[in-house]
Amino acid sequence: MPSSVQAPSPRAAELEKQVRHHNHLYWDLNAPEISDLEFDALVRELQRVWPEAPVLQELGPQEHPQPALPVGASEVERLGTEVLHVVPMLSLDKAYTDAELKKWSDKIQGNLVIMAKVDGVACSIHYNEHGELRMAATRGDGWRGDDVTANVRASRFVPERVTLKNVEVRGEMYMKRSRFRSAYAQQFANPRNLTAGAIKQKDPKKAAAYGLSFFAYDLLGTNLALEGDKLKRLSELGFDVIPHETVEAEEAPGAYLRMAAQRAGWDFESDGVVFRANRVSEQTRVGVTAHHPKYALAYKFQGESATAALSDVTWSVSRNGTLTPVAVIEPTAISGVTVTRASLHHAGYIGKLGIRKGSKLLVMRRGDVIPHVEGVVEPGHDPYEIPATCPSCGSPTVLRGDFLFCTQPAHCTDAIVGTLKHFTQTLDIQGLGPKVLRTLVDNKLVTTPADFYRLKKDQLLPLERMGETLAAKLVANIDAKRRLTVEEFLTALGIDELGPSVAENLVHHFHTLQRIQGATVEELSSVHGVGEAIARSVSEGLKAKATLVEELLKEVTLVEERPAAKTDHPLSGKTFVFTGTLKQMERKEAQKRVQALGAKTPSGVTKELDYLVVGTEKDGGESSKLKSARKLISQGAALKVLTEEEFLALLEGRA
Repeated sequence: MPSSVQAPSPRAAELEKQVRHHNHLYWDLNAPEISDLEFDALVRELQRVWPEAPVLQELGPQEHPQPALPVGASEVERLGTEVLHVVPMLSLDKAYTDAELKKWSDKIQGNLVIMAKVDGVACSIHYNEHGELRMAATRGDGWRGDDVTANVRASRFVPERVTLKNVEVRGEMYMKRSRFRSAYAQQFANPRNLTAGAIKQKDPKKAAAYGLSFFAYDLLGTNLALEGDKLKRLSELGFDVIPHETVEAEEAPGAYLRMAAQRAGWDFESDGVVFRANRVSEQTRVGVTAHHPKYALAYKFQGESATAALSDVTWSVSRNGTLTPVAVIEPTAISGVTVTRASLHHAGYIGKLGIRKGSKLLVMRRGDVIPHVEGVVEPGHDPYEIPATCPSCGSPTVLRGDFLFCTQPAHCTDAIVGTLKHFTQTLDIQGLGPKVLRTLVDNKLVTTPADFYRLKKDQLLPLERMGETLAAKLVANIDAKRRLTVEEFLTALGIDELGPSVAENLVHHFHTLQRIQGATVEELSSVHGVGEAIARSVSEGLKAKATLVEELLKEVTLVEERPAAKTDHPLSGKTFVFTGTLKQMERKEAQKRVQALGAKTPSGVTKELDYLVVGTEKDGGESSKLKSARKLISQGAALKVLTEEEFLALLEGRA
């Protein structure tokens, strides 16, 4: 229930509302709307802005005692009835970086146990004074769960009898990847949700038919002094024990990398690893909070990962002259995609990770999109040298902190091409891909964005693979972008920190380019969404690009007064999100069309969304946005999914 405690700010109140909402969807309904990563980000922000938030502090259901069972009730009749955990099954605090892991481990005395974090459904198994399976219950909200004894017994994934008395075994119920792929992948979204549904079946035979598995990770009710001894004893009792090892605190980051490298070969879904103090006495000393034990920590993965051999390190040059190292790796499959290159972030990262020739690397696709090198699994031999000259133009390089720069970006081909690419992509000028841009630069036809507007068809014809039709089309595409909004113009300049949202806020406040150029850092930083650092970057960037701005204004016309969006149109106030490729228009154009009618175009799918317009996906499948929309609709959301044809009919008033 929402708390009557006053939040310190509207943002804090909204965060607590969201955390409460998404926690309910995940644990009570098994229907999460957002990823674990997004939920954790909400929790971490709430912890920062309102550490005393009731949703973080509430101690659970003291006023909800375990209900009395009917006399003689069978295990089947008990399915789904509430069970109060004598020892709460608390959540785990989370970390995403080595620094966060070290901050936690510095507080722990003695060594650690690291174990895989299985993405399944936590379960508590109780054995009576005769060592017989007495009761099994799901974790639920950590304080109370559901009785699933009959289904666990029928599924036969834990022993019916053990040689210990009055003990509790905790672990994770899950469905093996192999079984999910062979039997259920076409019908269900993921193994975790299917496991949650299977174990709650009212018919034990149906529950058993799903073929669930169980990993044990804790044993309560013994006098064993070490976590490692508990796991060994669980194995001796006949349980499948979660993959684990014992490590010293200073070895923890390396142990994380080793387990992450093994992840692709596991026959279960995993979203991270768990570190626990090995000594039970240390766990008692450190204690727990209302939310999580202080002696354990979940170090979360941020995408699919794999181990890859390093072939080489190359350097790319950005539009501002920054040299970024890129790992060239042996072809490696990650998330169904063959990866051959992965980001190394910055020059200092090579030394920080100890990357050498012949190293084996852990590569992860963060958010299943961009491959990044996360760490070194096996060390190599000779070190890589930081280049003393720019690989593009040969100018000297300079190292500033962790970042390496070309000292002559204005004369560096790669930097120039990067600047031109940013300009054409921002304005959506078709036909000017990287190869064409490099050809134009190499032939000295274009060196700044202003040069695009001076191109003539006859200048393009001598270029390789440039015919009459293509040359005319390129010139026409450029000419079509001679009328620009101030927001488009500012964003296209490529000034650090000056993206579309900052540009929009600046124009909304100052209205004209001239006033923005003349504003002081203090005046710029007073604008909503523009802090001092961004304001300084914008101010310095506009001064550095004053000549370019002057040259561009000779070629383009700025539309400083945007037409007001319609407020009397039926779509005014509605919200649209687009996914996939549209045939009749670019997604940017579709967004502009509905914005002109007074509609809004948020970035994500939520229950407040009115329309999701679905185009064609590259792989022919369903996008994550469409899957989210279907789930919300099944839960009663009024959201409508439209094909491109239905969207066009709506625009034209035919629907």
